Amino acid sequence: NKSNVSLIVVENDEIILFEITSRGLREGATWTMRGGGKRGDARNSEAVFQSFQKQVCKEILAATNESLPMILCGPGHAREKLRTAILDTQPERAIRMIATSMAGRAGANEVLREGLADEFLEDYAIQKELKLLEEVWMRISSNGAVAYGEQALIRAMTEGAIETLLVAVDVLRDHERQLDGQLLSEWVRGLDAIGGHLIQCSTDHDGGEQLLGLGGVVALLRYKMV
Repeated sequence: NKSNVSLIVVENDEIILFEITSRGLREGATWTMRGGGKRGDARNSEAVFQSFQKQVCKEILAATNESLPMILCGPGHAREKLRTAILDTQPERAIRMIATSMAGRAGANEVLREGLADEFLEDYAIQKELKLLEEVWMRISSNGAVAYGEQALIRAMTEGAIETLLVAVDVLRDHERQLDGQLLSEWVRGLDAIGGHLIQCSTDHDGGEQLLGLGGVVALLRYKMV
């Protein structure tokens, strides 16, 4: 299964892949190098290490989504070599390097506890919002597969046409805002039944302000409704 935001703790002889979820960390996989990586002559040790990282890199890329960000952390310099291996294959991958004092799950928890990844993840989220909002404006200008306004949104939800619903955060939190006779915060739960995605958008950028101009809710559709 493709993961969301990945946090990878890297040591010379062990690499652990975590997924950052709304509830914290979820461990995905652990790779451990045994044998010549720790002892023996330096040439053999380096060859084993490179082979280990190459194989792990391949499996990490197969398990994660190229369009989503990745955090590499750990107490040493092994993460730098893994970063190089990843970017050799996926040069567009957004990667943040974070030095931690601990390895393993303790190192991953250190990243979250100290808020070391917050700025990186916030910047990534904003870039994702802006890209989706640009798609909204393009589809509106070309009369494409997009819906806004109460009646169009209700119809899109009823037909299961919504692929991605973008909602201004302040609008979603408004306890008086209703759509189709129910609170907006309840209405958006209908996305689960149709396989739609909810993106909560900040209004601290121009795209968010434009979204408010459309009522704070707009949907990218799977097809154009006629």
